[in-house]
Amino acid sequence: MKFQHLKSNREQTFSILIIPKSDRVKEIKLPSWFPKFITIFSIVFLISSLIITISLIRSYKQMYISHNTQKDTIEKLELINNEQKEELITLKSKTEEAEKKLASLLILQDTVKDMVGIKEYPKNDKNDLLLSSNRGSSSVNRNNIVNFEQRIDNLSLMLDKSKTQMDNLIVDVDEKLKFLDAEPNLMPTTGKITSGFGYRANPIGRGREFHYGIDIANKKGTNIKSAGSGVVTYCGYRSGYGKLIVINHGYNYQSMYGHNNKVHVKVGENIKKGQVIAEMGNTGKSTGNHLHFEVRYKGKPINPNNILGKNKK
Repeated sequence: MKFQHLKSNREQTFSILIIPKSDRVKEIKLPSWFPKFITIFSIVFLISSLIITISLIRSYKQMYISHNTQKDTIEKLELINNEQKEELITLKSKTEEAEKKLASLLILQDTVKDMVGIKEYPKNDKNDLLLSSNRGSSSVNRNNIVNFEQRIDNLSLMLDKSKTQMDNLIVDVDEKLKFLDAEPNLMPTTGKITSGFGYRANPIGRGREFHYGIDIANKKGTNIKSAGSGVVTYCGYRSGYGKLIVINHGYNYQSMYGHNNKVHVKVGENIKKGQVIAEMGNTGKSTGNHLHFEVRYKGKPINPNNILGKNKK
């Protein structure tokens, strides 16, 4: 079979002859513009294909770059996430250590309160804090992060509360120490107690009398100390007491030291607890060398033995 192209100028057609080897010739007539169309179509197709190919290549490059960028971003995020996990584990460990130290501080606060005799404060509740410090594991996950944040909030509240309590405790302990220093509970001298607080036989006259202090006998010149810190409000001779010293300790307490031989202080002088203020003597209404020690609370005599306690030696 043979093909033959024939073109007629008159009819402006384009013919294709199909010449088989045996049968008759077949002729296919096409418009004259058809070859041009095929040529233009082919060119347009090639150009479109080229444009599409170039676009696909560019898209691929952009996708490749975007993929690599996202990959780098993911790797960086994973690195940051791992670092944050490590930091969170470290912070969790430090938080547990802080909780334990705070619990120890609360125990110490209670110990200080007991030592100085402050009883108006309620005991600190350390159970929740101690339990929270032992709760959870060292691993970090989404479930225990919320619990960890709650522990941080709880620790912050406990620290604020502890700071307030500590500030108040410092003030109260300071005041308590001042009171303990001022309280006239130190045995003022050494010797034998020859007369106690209360009714007794009159050592000079007849009958019975009420004795408002205790008498401590020793040799002349024995040192007499202040039973507590305070200010000397009287220093002189008083009937019955002989040479007398009166000290105001504050907190409604006064102490009196009578029958002294020598006096070493003066009115208005600040006296420290245990400071030597006089020497034992036999002045005033007395039958021998001794100290008449008297304590008054709110202006009324009280039994010195009630506050001397362990200091009475």
